Amino acid sequence: MKKFLEKYNILKNEKVIIACSGWVDSMFLLSEIIKSKNKKDIIVAHFNHKLRLEESDLDEEFVKEFCEKNNLVFEVKDEDISQIALAKKIWIEEAARIERYKFLRNIKEKYWAKYILVAHHLDDKIETFLLNLIRWTKLKWLISIEEKNEDILRPLLPFSKSEIIEKAKKLWLKWREDKSNLDEKYLRNNIRLNILPLFDQINSSYKKSFENIMSYMWEIKTYFDEQIKKIIINNEYFEIETFNNFPEFLQREVIRYVFEITNFWTIGLSEGNIKEVIKFINDKWNYTKKEIKKMSLFKKNWKIYLM
Repeated sequence: MKKFLEKYNILKNEKVIIACSGWVDSMFLLSEIIKSKNKKDIIVAHFNHKLRLEESDLDEEFVKEFCEKNNLVFEVKDEDISQIALAKKIWIEEAARIERYKFLRNIKEKYWAKYILVAHHLDDKIETFLLNLIRWTKLKWLISIEEKNEDILRPLLPFSKSEIIEKAKKLWLKWREDKSNLDEKYLRNNIRLNILPLFDQINSSYKKSFENIMSYMWEIKTYFDEQIKKIIINNEYFEIETFNNFPEFLQREVIRYVFEITNFWTIGLSEGNIKEVIKFINDKWNYTKKEIKKMSLFKKNWKIYLM
């Protein structure tokens, strides 16, 4: 952990936000950070999703008591995620992710911290890959869990859940169990409980295989983005002629890239949407506009402007 903190220059005199659920992965992360940093620079942030009634409140109390015992700053927010998901007509998992990161970034701003550390591990990365594959997404979001993503750091990403549990037991750590992980109504749980065990039956080293292919896909995605950035002038517009000189596959990736930087993800961008945008780019009309969610394009004098 010390080497990880040194890598991002946050070992000394730099406040960090630790997202802590109270479960084994985040408690292990927090225990390792305490060994390497001054406690006054550690802010523990707990988000109570209110999805498990009394159990959720007990998680919150557990993390709060740990912080009090160890003289750590504790920040918490309670939010009824079920109601938010219903109101926004989105999946509960997605509503939880959006609200949780909103809270974490507010805490980061409050304490002028540089990074938020979360306890995602290799199992999370594989589950997210399959989850987003099922929901249909573009390349980036199949491989969205990386060691560093803007202000988010994931020190535990190389480790599997079983490895973390083993290390936590050796350290005699205490943690809370999330009983909702056994509820198959959540798609992620269904993947974890029913699909991934089949992979394990076929190949007990399947996690390493997933890790390798996701790393390879990240290299491909990085290369594509570098090519795309060359045609978007000052991140403001691109020439239609230059766009049309790209192979069809890269044309689709240009649209994916623009959608991603305006919506912060590519979930919700369908192949139909992409065809609509390509048609818009090449129709004969000038001074026209195309909008898909937060992506807004304006055509003027054979250029496409990012609004």
